[in-house]
Amino acid sequence: MTDEYTIATGGTFPDKEWVLTEIEQMLDGEARLTMGDHCSAFEREFADYVGRDHGIVTNSCTSALETVFRTLDVRGEEVIVPPQTFAANGSSVLSTGGELRFADIDPSDHNISLESVEERIGDDTAAVVVVHFAGNVCERTPELRALCEEHDAVLIEDCSHAHGAELDDRPAGSMGHVACFSFYATKVMTTGEGGMILTDDDEFAREAAAIRNRGLDPETEYSRFEFLGSNYRLSELAAVLGRSQLEHVDEFVDHRNEIALVYDDVLAELAAEGVARPVSPPSNVRSSYWRYPVALEDGLDRTRIRDRLEEEGITVDFAYDPPLHRQPFVTERCDTDGVAPNAEAAMSRHICLPIHRDMSPEDAKHVGERVVSAIREEEPDPGVSEGGEPVANAYESR
Repeated sequence: MTDEYTIATGGTFPDKEWVLTEIEQMLDGEARLTMGDHCSAFEREFADYVGRDHGIVTNSCTSALETVFRTLDVRGEEVIVPPQTFAANGSSVLSTGGELRFADIDPSDHNISLESVEERIGDDTAAVVVVHFAGNVCERTPELRALCEEHDAVLIEDCSHAHGAELDDRPAGSMGHVACFSFYATKVMTTGEGGMILTDDDEFAREAAAIRNRGLDPETEYSRFEFLGSNYRLSELAAVLGRSQLEHVDEFVDHRNEIALVYDDVLAELAAEGVARPVSPPSNVRSSYWRYPVALEDGLDRTRIRDRLEEEGITVDFAYDPPLHRQPFVTERCDTDGVAPNAEAAMSRHICLPIHRDMSPEDAKHVGERVVSAIREEEPDPGVSEGGEPVANAYESR
């Protein structure tokens, strides 16, 4: 990363002067520190950006998910989730009394499989969670919503990776019955810590807003605690950061797409050979590219690839290793053997390349070339496993 590039893009917070002015007013006692005008404005502005009627801001996406499940009252009912996701998608279900059920993924895009959900959804299903993995909106989202409505279940979009992403020009977060966003420090737009619930349902929004704020009815002047709630509130300081980020989220996403195109070009030869295939979005999806995952040919040792790159100062990582259904807090409570073979295969054979707003196209070209070199050094004999048997390409699109 060059100093010139950082200056040109404005860094992490382009509206730094406005942010500091607003925070200074709080420090001088001229504005509230929590749940004030900035939180309200952030809710309205973000809901408008995505095209929803209501926004409910929270102190994390975990809190947003827990609030949603408490509002739905999932106690004793099943919630279907994919395994290629963060721990919060499991812990939020269990902590609110729900029963976890896993649906497998489609290995072509690492998003939840419609067929797998169809096999699992039933009368005991309260909700299905679709996670837009890596910022690639699941193109099966409309079909998943229709399926949920057939079974009187709620479709929840987990958009933690997908700020500014789109499917057929529809924003991520606008297609499910409810959507949850994360504004954690590493996300496409950030408040440091923070989350948001979006919905068009007036009564759901009222109850979720109350549960987020200790159960206090938001439509009364009195201290009427109508619901059993928690303190999931966001600070005004964080809301200021969120509002400043929202002004530039499309610029952030455009830049990430520019970096992704550089990676696509550098990796094109490996992709054509089936050695390393970027997990790219379909043509009708505008990805936010929170991550840039690459599916590796069976037989490549991704740990050695990672270590080679680490020696050159390049950090690659593995998303969700182990996947959610193999995490100890889940296996202690649920029998998950054999529930997601596609996810286990896909998530064990991928790497994620660095991609962020302070990365220049020149940086991406350098990183991509070093990744290609590291993979070539590790590449096995074409089409042959260590035991001499042909190797199937588990990542071939279906």
